[in-house]
Amino acid sequence: MALREYRKKRKFDVTPEPRGRSVARSGHRFIVQKHAARRLHYDLRLELDGIMKSWAVTRGPSLVPGEKRLAVHVEDHPIEYNKFEGTIPKGEYGGGTVLIWDRGRWIPEGDPHKGLAKGHLDFELEGEKLRGRWHLVRMHEKPGEKKENWLLIKSKDDAARSPRAPDILEEEPLSVVSGRSISEIAEGDRAVARKADPMAEKSKRVKGARAAVSRTKASRAASAKAPSAGVKRSKVGTSGKKVVEIAHVPLSHPDRVYWVDVGVTKQQLAEYYVSIWDWIAPHIVNRPLALVRCPEGTKGHCFFQKHVAAGIADTKLRKSVEAKEKDVIVVDHVEDLVSLVQSGVLEVHVRGSTLSRLDTCDRLVFDLDPGPGVDWKEIVAAAGDVRDRLSAYGLESFVKLSGGKGLHVVMPIAGTDWDTAKDFAQQVAAGMAADAPDRYVAKMTKSLRDGHIFIDYLRNTREATSVAPYSTRARSGAPVSTPVAWSELGRTHSSDQYTVLNLAKRLKSLSADPWDGIARIKQKLPGG
Repeated sequence: MALREYRKKRKFDVTPEPRGRSVARSGHRFIVQKHAARRLHYDLRLELDGIMKSWAVTRGPSLVPGEKRLAVHVEDHPIEYNKFEGTIPKGEYGGGTVLIWDRGRWIPEGDPHKGLAKGHLDFELEGEKLRGRWHLVRMHEKPGEKKENWLLIKSKDDAARSPRAPDILEEEPLSVVSGRSISEIAEGDRAVARKADPMAEKSKRVKGARAAVSRTKASRAASAKAPSAGVKRSKVGTSGKKVVEIAHVPLSHPDRVYWVDVGVTKQQLAEYYVSIWDWIAPHIVNRPLALVRCPEGTKGHCFFQKHVAAGIADTKLRKSVEAKEKDVIVVDHVEDLVSLVQSGVLEVHVRGSTLSRLDTCDRLVFDLDPGPGVDWKEIVAAAGDVRDRLSAYGLESFVKLSGGKGLHVVMPIAGTDWDTAKDFAQQVAAGMAADAPDRYVAKMTKSLRDGHIFIDYLRNTREATSVAPYSTRARSGAPVSTPVAWSELGRTHSSDQYTVLNLAKRLKSLSADPWDGIARIKQKLPGG
């Protein structure tokens, strides 16, 4: 009886999930499964009365005390589900890949039946990743809600972490059973299917393609009949059949996974840019852009694009310039940025000049690129050395995590010609390499890079670009190029520590913008 809803939702001749059965004995096992369905989430399951009571934790558990994570109460699951790791076919309920992210024992405080009925369940976890005291608290029901919404909250104890500490979800992304990632499990299942029945796999692809064509035709016909006044406006967002609209931009295939290793989708990327528009806009609006496009996500083919003619067709993103070069790509509004997400843009790079003054540099960039054998503390120290050298000239600079391997030291300047800007940047880089040849190189020759940091000054030419502040990177983990204050740089631990999944928490905790005032600084280069 307890598993009736679970079985009703599944076709066990199609899905590899266990049919399961209720068992008489009651243990206290728990499991957390990372589930890359339409949207990545984490399923918390607690054993009680021979079944697994289950909650879908939309953003995953947090070790920060008091931080509330939405946990949607879902149907009970069988005990056998504790061993399930694999791919639920697309189109089936919960379609997507599942890995066993954590497992262990849970210890309820008091009678768990009374806690569940009351809507406040206190317990302790003894897992491989999650430990200490936790709370599940039921929220007040709102009109129209079909499921119970709960909050999963960590207690303050020895297992808790501060808001500035690494996120356990990023630090420990793999299965505790197989050691595999989501993408490795998915690919393994596909390989098994192809080997077992290659003709069936081919037939499935053909049927899928035909179904997609039929859905597209139906969608077009429905769109032609629907009056524009009936379109609801809001990959905040409005869901429609095969399509989601974010910031007035329709996203096709919103559930396409752009970062397979962490399950970040097109829709999530669009929502990320909408949420941080006020932070990124001052650094990209009115500046020529270059793009890294990965239409199939980080696991597919990616390419670099500098001009409109290469495939960005939207005229709002095209700007003609009084120059010999082709039309440049620009964004003016958040809708433009979401349009780039729709076309598979995973990185936004920016020039050190404005649209109206392409021949004039107003931002210098020193890219600190570590070679093999260089640790993070050495990179941080190098950024400090660049800052000190610029300070000796009376120049103020800013720093950001590149989201790749190193750091970018960025210096705003009064407009100057590109030759002067490049010469000054080269002078700084060469001076550092001359003074500390055991630590720095100013040449990009790979044979010189072992154990050294390349002070890359070559970003400072008319058409050169560097990744924009708050842009995502097409690298594992969905990292973000993140501005930090000089005072907090020493507390960072890697260039890719902030991601699409945790940057919002950082921005919320800031009392001030670490790059506040950068646009107002108009400092002259020596001799300028």
